[in-house]
Amino acid sequence: VPQVLAGRIMSTLFFENSSRTYCSFVAAMQKLGGSVVTLPIENSSLATKGESLYDTIRTVDSYSDVVVIRHPDTNAIEVACSAVENSIVMNAGNGAGEHPTQALLDVFTIHSELGRIDDLVVVLLGDLKFGRTVHSLSKLLSKFKNIKLRLVAHESLQMPAEVLSVLKDTEVTIHNELTPELVAEADVIYATRVQKERFATKEEYEAVKNSFCVNASAMAGAKPPGKMIVMHPLPRNEELSTDFDKDPRAAYFRQMRCGLYARMALILTTLEVSI
Repeated sequence: VPQVLAGRIMSTLFFENSSRTYCSFVAAMQKLGGSVVTLPIENSSLATKGESLYDTIRTVDSYSDVVVIRHPDTNAIEVACSAVENSIVMNAGNGAGEHPTQALLDVFTIHSELGRIDDLVVVLLGDLKFGRTVHSLSKLLSKFKNIKLRLVAHESLQMPAEVLSVLKDTEVTIHNELTPELVAEADVIYATRVQKERFATKEEYEAVKNSFCVNASAMAGAKPPGKMIVMHPLPRNEELSTDFDKDPRAAYFRQMRCGLYARMALILTTLEVSI
């Protein structure tokens, strides 16, 4: 890989835990020759000395070409964008709001696996209320032709109205059960975990956590390999069984690899660097 980002610096500020997003951003920058500065949030001036998020961003902006931030507050990205003067801000997830780079890698995965993005039936399954990945993915998919979205969730975890309003020109149907009919028509099943950390009480979480499960039995009536895939942004809990992992339609581990390439491309494009 040409080391075209030698001398460029990415700063990462992750106020929420991350495995895939953090590692893929770091790996993407390093594969292209760049360097990464990771701010240890728990030991930062923000955490221990009362510094504001705005001032923290202004600080890392002084040293960076790219600032990658994940934060539980949906407004944190606006704060970050208002603070920078020298660097580009990349949203690695803002609470229950959006995860735009995940949507990019998801669409890249779909195209890599199925050879198209138009003319798809996509089942979004699980936590659609707090799931920032499905918020961003549904909006991006709505830009393509003849997309049919099937939203499957417990009634308390359905897609927020503000997201549905963006999808007004897309065929959307709402369901409370993953039926055999939905499995049979799906080109993509995109499962998400019910996020314990987003609930006000343990009782609320326990009531809905095992609403759905994608497993080998449930997928028996799905389209054959090459015609459909199962995706998941991970991490997973009980909603995606390990008994499906070796099925060729299980694309979620390949999806992680696509995340590396998508973020490499995003960094190069935003920094206006070509290979």
